Amino acid sequence: MPRWTKMTDHRKKALIIFALFAVIIAVSFAVARRGQFYEMALFRSGNGWGYDILRKEKVYIHQPFMPAVEGEVPFRDKKSARKTGRLVMKKFRKHQLPAVSKEEIKSIIGDW
Repeated sequence: MPRWTKMTDHRKKALIIFALFAVIIAVSFAVARRGQFYEMALFRSGNGWGYDILRKEKVYIHQPFMPAVEGEVPFRDKKSARKTGRLVMKKFRKHQLPAVSKEEIKSIIGDW
């Protein structure tokens, strides 16, 4: 086989490998972006904090008070609101109901 044919085969293989690598990277970015479907925004709520879960830049859940707690009690601090919001987003990603139980709130906040 002539030498120029071997180089062409080598270039074809290199091009195929490069194309596959590019497809793998493109798919990886698409999957990574899909995981960021929900976002969270924290806000002041009365004398405490609340959170919004956003979907496609629109408010999907507005939570100015601690869920599963009687009365309208805002989160004491930003950290507690953020942890609870992250829990809700995690449930969405796992295709679970976003409800938060008293036990989950107690594990995040402690006694209120």
